[in-house]
Amino acid sequence: MAGGQSDYTHGSMEVDAQSGAFSGFMDGTKYGGALIALFVIMPTLVFAVGLHWFPSLFATVILGFVLGMALKFKPGWYVGLVGLAVLVAIFSAILSAVT
Repeated sequence: MAGGQSDYTHGSMEVDAQSGAFSGFMDGTKYGGALIALFVIMPTLVFAVGLHWFPSLFATVILGFVLGMALKFKPGWYVGLVGLAVLVAIFSAILSAVT
């Protein structure tokens, strides 16, 4: 077995690449989980609670800002959140006008 001498010294391995990959994975998990939560909340407010689409969108955006502040997201989160809100507002207004 491996009971003899070894050249290995504990803590001497370079782990910059592994720590960068883990940090990226954790960031992706945070942002992705928050985005999925917001994608679930708005339809829930519209269909289950019975709110109109605009108050649901407003509540979802406010919750997205609170979630971003609580999880200390970067400014890109807020830009993306507002951009998605504008797209949803345009799409919902078109659908409301058609129906």
